[in-house]
Parts: sequence; structure tokens; C-alpha cells
Amino acid sequence: MATTSYVAGAEKLEAQATVRRVSRRRAQLSEAILGLLFVAPVAIVAFIFELFPVAYGFFISMQGGVNVPEGFVGLTNFVRVIGSLAYMIALAVALVFGLVGYNMYRRGVEATRQGAGNFYRYLPVGYLTAFATLAFFGILFTLDFVYALAPLGLLLIGVLLYAMLQPRNADPDADDSPHLAFVLNSWGVGLMTLSAVLLTWFTFYELHRISQPLLDVLSRVVTDRRFNYVYPLMPQIAALFGAMAAVAAIFVAHRVRLSADPDAEPRKYGFFGIIRWLFAAVALGFVIYVIAAQDALRQTLIQFQRVPREALREFTRVTPATLVDTVSQWNEVFTMLLGIGFIGLAYFFWSRAKYRETSSGMLSTLIIAIALMVGGWMFIGELPLAAARGDSEFYDSIIRTATYAFLTVPVQLSLGLLLAYMLFYEVRFGKGFYRLIFFMPYIAPTVATATVFAMLFSNSPDVGPINQILKTFGLPPQEWMRNPKGVFQIIAEIIGGPNVRLPNFLIGPSLPLVAAIIYAIWVFSGYNAVIFMNGLANVPKEMFEAAQIDGAGRWQTFRHVIFPLISPTTFYLTLLAITGTFRTFAHIWVLRTPDMRGALDTTTVYIYETILTASAIKTRPYAAAMSFLLFGIILILTLLQNRLTRDRVFYG
Repeated sequence: MATTSYVAGAEKLEAQATVRRVSRRRAQLSEAILGLLFVAPVAIVAFIFELFPVAYGFFISMQGGVNVPEGFVGLTNFVRVIGSLAYMIALAVALVFGLVGYNMYRRGVEATRQGAGNFYRYLPVGYLTAFATLAFFGILFTLDFVYALAPLGLLLIGVLLYAMLQPRNADPDADDSPHLAFVLNSWGVGLMTLSAVLLTWFTFYELHRISQPLLDVLSRVVTDRRFNYVYPLMPQIAALFGAMAAVAAIFVAHRVRLSADPDAEPRKYGFFGIIRWLFAAVALGFVIYVIAAQDALRQTLIQFQRVPREALREFTRVTPATLVDTVSQWNEVFTMLLGIGFIGLAYFFWSRAKYRETSSGMLSTLIIAIALMVGGWMFIGELPLAAARGDSEFYDSIIRTATYAFLTVPVQLSLGLLLAYMLFYEVRFGKGFYRLIFFMPYIAPTVATATVFAMLFSNSPDVGPINQILKTFGLPPQEWMRNPKGVFQIIAEIIGGPNVRLPNFLIGPSLPLVAAIIYAIWVFSGYNAVIFMNGLANVPKEMFEAAQIDGAGRWQTFRHVIFPLISPTTFYLTLLAITGTFRTFAHIWVLRTPDMRGALDTTTVYIYETILTASAIKTRPYAAAMSFLLFGIILILTLLQNRLTRDRVFYG
């Protein structure tokens, strides 16, 4: 009887636990649906107005046509802008995708080892949903929505499989976050690795698509059979991947060898030692094959210089210079990759030198590392040549924009902080009035204020106020908006005479750019001062007074108390200033003059000018490619700033 009562009680408790579990899951599902409904509008707006324009801009940058996109041309526009460096950037992005995917994979494996669940079960579903996601967005850009139903169906299947993988016997009082983490990590692993593989394949496919037809033309044009042996490109690319696979096998064999005990497992230890050298020989053979193919191509190109241009026209309309540049792109990419590989191996040998038990072993390892480092540096020396094949005007605009940012951001932030400190701690009356005065240049119409500055920096020695001030101090008037010379070069000529010539890296920014820099400092210093004042208002007075009681002076109090506490404000304004200076457009467009645009054009102005005057070479998709490169530069600067200031920003 007691046994029966015990069994009935246990069944009743189990039934109650099941009811609680079902109720909890229903509540979680309701909360998840409600949360998705709240987040959906924000996600849709973010996708439509933030993510989609960037992705679609990249899609447009890979199109042909002058004013209207007319067809897919791959990386052609990027290669026109920055030369074969475009392929290296694409491979670098693929490497970043791969590293992010590997990091997500490691997090999932670590969670599995800690008993959170089986992450490996989620990986096939993650790759399925990732493939469906990439296919859907790929079809979306083609505007052929009929074919989008298939990837949407696969995506739905993936979601259902994820739901089936959720543990059924989980504790009703436990947190189900490991399941969600496994879902996100497995989907991220699939998305990142597939993106890396597709981008790598696409990069080398573009190299083959562009170069191989001209290699065939080259083999037909050069009639001297002693130098007319052009290797096909696809076997060379396959050899490169073979060398990379052999190097990866070397590292695997090395790790297995280290795990073996030389005394207890001498055969295993010796076998994998031999395997390392065999794979090293295979990798070296692949590399020698590609180097031999590239040497044969160089010899053929030397003979090609002697071929009449009329003979080339029989096979292609491409000019001889364009043919040489195009077929040399693979050589440049391979050389740079080889240099990066050598530097990576040098770092590996250098880090392993300290584990050598003998002095001779350590010394030999260091010598190998130094030799690889020197060789890698020599191969990477191909980078400037690869970049030089790009658009020189684009590079000049980038340098001009970087100079503008470097000279504007520190000054406007420092001046804004100084004004805010003096106004907050030194001025007792009229703070609101001063805030309004400081903020007015920022809210005033840019066209109007830039026009006023153009009048202030007028080229006329009799009308321009700035030239009048220079004449008062006995200095010669300047053509502020026309003179392309650097400001330091002009100063050197005033001091030492017109025959003084400074090196190019010392001439400084041009006079029109100096006027634009002064304008930006005038506009944004007041804005920064107002924002800094809000940050100073959040500094606890107790800490300020305690520092003064301890005998700290003004500078010590500012340096060790105030400045660290306003670090979030400083970080925000610095981020805003850097991204803003690289995107500056309006006042540059107003200040520039028709006869001296090159001395003032920043990258955004150059891109817009390209759009306005689209030609057969500088098309609108070409401008989109430059815009995407500028976006990449701004993104990298933002990530670097976040990384460098991560441990220096105090949020309280």
C-alpha cells in the first residue's frame, strides 16, 4: 500500500513538472515572439536604410556602364582604382571572415567541452541556413524574386531543424541560452566560412577571367619560340593552393609529433618528423613551379616589347601597356602572398626558438627566421608597384583627406576642450549666451558660412581681409584659393627666396586646403565645446574638491581627475570627428575654384566629380567602387579607434 502511494506521488510530481515545463516553454515562446515583434521594426529600418545601401553599393561597384549599370564586371572597377591591390584586399577580407568563423567554432567547441550540449549537431543545420541566407541575398540583388522562394524554403527548413534540436528534457528552471548560443554560433560559422570560401574563389576566378584571355593573346603574338612559353593560369593557382595545403599539413604533422613521446613512441615520433620534410618538399615544389611560370612570363613580356602594335591589333583591341599590366597582376598577387607567407613562417620560427634545448638549435632557428623575414620583406616590396597601377588621382585625394583629418581633428578637439573648461570653471555669468555663440557656426547654413570664408580668403590683395592682415605684418599677399603650393614651401620661399625647394614630404598642405582646415576648426570647435561642457557637468564635484584639498594644481586635477572622467565624451567626439572629416564635402565644394580643384578635392568631392563627369573609364560604378573603398577606410579607422581606446574609456 505504501509502495503504491509512493509511486502515485512520484507520478503526480512528474506530471506537475511536465506541466510547469510546458508552461515555461509556452511563456518563453510568447516572450520571444513579443520581443521579435518589438525588434522587427528597428531591424527592418536598419536593414533598409543601413545594411542594404552598403551591400547594394558594393553590388553596383561590380557593374559596368557609364551612367547606368549595364552588366557584371567583377572586380574590374576596384582594380582600376587601386591596381592588383584590390585582389589582396579581397583575400584579406576573406581571411577575416575565416578567422571570425573559426573563433565562433572554438566558442561552440569550448561550450561542448564544458557540458553545455553538443555543438557539433548544430553545424550541418548552420551551414544549411547560412547557404540559404547567402543564396537569398544573392538572388535579391538580381531582382529576380521568383527564384528567391527556394532559398526561403531552405531557410524555413533550417529554422525547423533548429527547433527540433532544442533539448526536450531540459530543466524547466534552467536557462535555455546555450541552445540559442549554439544556434547563433553554428549559423555564424557557416555564414563566415562560406563567405570566406566564396570570396576566395571569386577573387582567383576574377584573376583567371581577366588574365587568361590576354595570356593566350600573348602566346600568339610573340613569335620567337624560345620565349613563347606562357604557362596557363589555372594550374598556377592550383599549385598555390597545393602549397598552402602542404604547409597546413606540416603544422598538423608537427603538432602530432610533439604529442608523441620520443622514448615511448619512437616510430611515431620519427615517422611524423619525416612527414614534415616530405610535405615541405611538396610545398617547395609547388612554389618553384609557379616561380618558373612567372619567370617564363617575364621573358615573354620582354620579347613582347619588340612586337609591332599592328600585330597586336589582329588579336585584341587592348593596348600593349594594358596587356602588360593585366597579365602582371597574378605575378604581383602571388609575390605578395609569398612574402606574407614567409613573414608568417619567420614569426613561427622566431617564437619557437626559445623552446630549443641547445644553443646551436636556437641559433639556427633564429637564422632561419631572419632569412625568412628578409625574403618576405623583399617579396612584399611588390606592394607599392601593385598599388601604383591604380588611379593616382584617387590616391592623391586619399592623402589630401588624411592630411585634412590629421590637421583638423586634434586642433578642433583641443580648442573645444579648452573653451569648455574655461567656460565651465572660470565663467560664472552668461554661460548660456556663450554656448549659443559657440554653437552658432555649427547650426548655420554651410553654404552661407563657406561663402563668407571664401570672401575672407579672397585672392585679391586689396579686397581679401586675410591678405590685408598679412600686408599689415609686412607679409606678401597670397592666392589662397588658387596657389597649389604647400604652406611650408611658401614660408620657405618667403624666408629664403624663390629658389628654395623643400622635399615633397615637407611642403605641407596646399593653401586652399589650409583655408578648408581653418573653416572646419571654426565650425566644429564650438560644437565640441558645448558637448564637452555636458561631459564636465557629469564630473562629481566631490572628486574635484578632494583633488584640490590634496594639493593638486589645475593641470594635475585636469590630467588625473577631469580628463579620465570625461573619456566617454572625448571618445564620442573623436569618433565623430574622424568619420566626419573623411566624409567632408559641403564646404569643400563651396570653397573650391574651377581652376584649382585638384589642390582641394578630398575623396568625397573627387567621387562626386567622377559621378558628374562620368566617362568611358571613370563611370558611375567606378565611383561606387571608390565610395566602397572609402567606406572600408572609415570602418577600419573606427575599429582601430575602438580597439585602442577600449581600456582607456571610463564609463563609471
